[in-house]
Amino acid sequence: MSEEKGKDYVKALQASGEETIKYYTKSIVKTEQQKFLEKLLKDSGKTFSEIADIACGGGTLSFHLRSIFPNAHFTLSDYNEDGLKLAKELNGDACSYVLGNIYELSNFPDNKFDLVCCWQTLSWLDEPEKALSELIRITKPGGKIYASSLFNLHHDVDIYAKLLDHTRPNGELGLAFSYNTYSAKTVSKWLDKNVKSFSLHEFIPDMDFSFDGKGIGTYTVNTDKGRLQFSAGYLLNWSILEIEK
Repeated sequence: MSEEKGKDYVKALQASGEETIKYYTKSIVKTEQQKFLEKLLKDSGKTFSEIADIACGGGTLSFHLRSIFPNAHFTLSDYNEDGLKLAKELNGDACSYVLGNIYELSNFPDNKFDLVCCWQTLSWLDEPEKALSELIRITKPGGKIYASSLFNLHHDVDIYAKLLDHTRPNGELGLAFSYNTYSAKTVSKWLDKNVKSFSLHEFIPDMDFSFDGKGIGTYTVNTDKGRLQFSAGYLLNWSILEIEK
């Protein structure tokens, strides 16, 4: 994100205080999306020695992956210093930690990592294509990238939205942030001819999610075609983008 937009996003997270900490740490109990990622990693048949967790938040994704790849070295990076502090408290000194902007990963050389993860982040960015380019740049040839985000697989439509949550302090301050859904067609434009291959894996949960409050909070509605996921009345089309460089 640009320097100013990045500061605004961090300001919104920091303004929410305890709510942001809860968001960062809730995935210590393994989520269904994280289980789905582990299945995709297992299905890939690959092992990894250098793993990057970009926009790591509180570091819970790496916390789970470290038990699967105990011999790998993990580097966690985030633009929010508060999140990175939580990540270090959770994962300890065996990992490396880098305060950095996803749009300009200047502390990372080209072709460094054989696995790069970017979890629940692209939808909150104003320039997702630029961020993906950086993730690709730091990945080794033949390496993998997994990014979970909102992707529209069934309609060639992008949805660019701004979220202002009045139930949280950042909403009271008027700090809105992006809440976007990208079509498979747009993803193809971003990645065609830039990577060896890519695919989108739709995430449909096998269990109900409940939320009885207002504001942001994911819940499911059962239909004859499966569970639909919502947050703040907004349809969530979660998928995992898998890229091989």
